[in-house]
Amino acid sequence: MTQLPVEILADILSRLPVKPLLQFRCVSPPWRSLIDSPEFVKLHLNRSIETNTNLWLVLRDSNLYGVDFDSLVDTAEAAKLDYHPLRCQDYDTELWGSCNGLLCLSNALDTVVLWNPSTRKSRKLPYASIEFQNQARYQKNRVYGFGYDSVSDDYKVVRIVVFKGMDDDSFHYEVKVYSLKTNLWHRVKEFPHYPNVKRTGGVIAGGALHWVVTETPEFRKGGLIVAFDLSSEEYRLVRQPEYSDMNFYMNVESLGGCLTVLCNYYLSRVDIWVMKEYDVKESWTKLISMVQPAVIRSLQYQYVRPIAYSKSGKEVLLEQDTRTLIWYDLNTKRVKNVKIHCVKELSQVETCTRSLVSLNCRSEGEEKKKREQEERNIDNFLSKGFKLVL
Repeated sequence: MTQLPVEILADILSRLPVKPLLQFRCVSPPWRSLIDSPEFVKLHLNRSIETNTNLWLVLRDSNLYGVDFDSLVDTAEAAKLDYHPLRCQDYDTELWGSCNGLLCLSNALDTVVLWNPSTRKSRKLPYASIEFQNQARYQKNRVYGFGYDSVSDDYKVVRIVVFKGMDDDSFHYEVKVYSLKTNLWHRVKEFPHYPNVKRTGGVIAGGALHWVVTETPEFRKGGLIVAFDLSSEEYRLVRQPEYSDMNFYMNVESLGGCLTVLCNYYLSRVDIWVMKEYDVKESWTKLISMVQPAVIRSLQYQYVRPIAYSKSGKEVLLEQDTRTLIWYDLNTKRVKNVKIHCVKELSQVETCTRSLVSLNCRSEGEEKKKREQEERNIDNFLSKGFKLVL
């Protein structure tokens, strides 16, 4: 008999998928304490991110679906996620982002939840009132952003509500932030410019959420990129690449954790720029330039957006016109289609890392008691050792 130190056991377990880890929690209280501990959850998550494993796609048409990322070759099977917390025949579910295995979802009733599809645990966010007065005179639109604040070890949701006058050109909005740690919403100061809420939710990169904004309420080509720092809850403008031609429609995305700008020269070409080092202007690199119809010969496309790199890093998965997924080879500049069974339309596509991240929000006293109990369980585990028959 030999004794296996808990550090080695944790290292071994951190290489496993989430499903067997959830089963192993039933082995004994010490195993459950180890697998549930914040240190192990972070170890498992960081290893998954570093090795690009435990990754899947979450797709939305009228329903939510999950697809294993490694299965995306020529065809792939999508599994319906009919156990998500907002499933309802009467209301569609919006998908606002993915971070560390958690998804942010909402519906037409403005119900917002954070959901870990791997553990099937969710948290319904408390209702956040809209403080703007005389709402009946305005058209109202909401968008959300979701990300992780590494400074305070907290997950935050940002809600922007835009009010546009129905009888005039007036334009108002308010911004509120939800903290998972406190389970409360609070209002923050307004954007320094006009957010284009029709294009996208907030894009997470470098510890900040990003939106395309304009200096006037009118929709224009080009635009500015505003970052909302999740730690300081302050805004700043992001310096953009040196474009040779500004006659494009802009959007922002995240690719491989890096801020990405899409420049859509309508029915002409699409350029995709990646900021390799966050907030360093000189690190902007033009990753892809797709000229029509040279790359996608089957039909003209209106829009493509990057989803993820392949494991080799030699290809990029792209979404085309919310209809199909394609692999773009960075060396040969060629594409190949990926057929997803069971999904009619790709209204939204998000990458999601399967994780054990918890949605519990406790007071400091409750958290301290839980940590002390976990430490006692692990100490007991260490004193007995883990016996392995060689």
